[in-house]
Amino acid sequence: MKKGLSLFALDGKTAVVTGASRGIGEAISRQLAEMGAHVVMADLVDDVKGTAQKLSEEGLNVSPALLDVTDSAAVAALADSVVETHGHVDILVANAGIVNDDTTETTSDATLKAVMDVNVNGVFYCIRAFGQKMLAQGSGSIIGISSISGVRAVHPERHSVYDASKAAVAHFCKAIGVEWAGRGVRVNAVGPGYTNTTILQGVGRENPEVMKRWLHDIPMKRLLEPSEIAATIGFLASDAASGITGQLVMTDAGYSVA
Repeated sequence: MKKGLSLFALDGKTAVVTGASRGIGEAISRQLAEMGAHVVMADLVDDVKGTAQKLSEEGLNVSPALLDVTDSAAVAALADSVVETHGHVDILVANAGIVNDDTTETTSDATLKAVMDVNVNGVFYCIRAFGQKMLAQGSGSIIGISSISGVRAVHPERHSVYDASKAAVAHFCKAIGVEWAGRGVRVNAVGPGYTNTTILQGVGRENPEVMKRWLHDIPMKRLLEPSEIAATIGFLASDAASGITGQLVMTDAGYSVA
């Protein structure tokens, strides 16, 4: 039986991270690989190959895969390929997501469909396909990426569709976590707060008043780093979290409880 720090080791595990080419997805991939897992870094964009190459050159055990999470057949095919290649899949981080920036009255049907296809359908397709493999082997850990937007009406942003999609991710993980609790597969969600990514840096440059408002509302008075989100995911992926399922773990510098 594992004890102490060995509970956090992922040696011999195979992990899949979607939306892995940059930002939080890249940080998650790095974290899991540093804990000992082989990480399949999946993304829709070709950039994932370069990111995987960079991590490989640092000595981390990663490989890239092109994946459109809105294509259920492609998701199922990747799940088959991972198990065929590695013999098992132990960790899934359903991180791929997109955001809109529209008032509700100006949100188009196309925007609604696009956000829901990636953030809700895509997460479900991944949980279902990789979950089937984990259920067959009797073990696994799945983590969906929700958001502070899934639990609070954030401001001054205006993206009700995105907010609803992230609430759906959290509830998927709660419901499926309970459904599979007796079958060896844990399912949890992480809710990141405002995180220091390229996108948020751009917002800060273009709208300094928005950034000032965010920092005012965050109890820790700072943005999170992607590595802090990744550390929470590494914990949930490991045996150190063996008793945790169906939970939404907020990593948000206190924002959601302020």
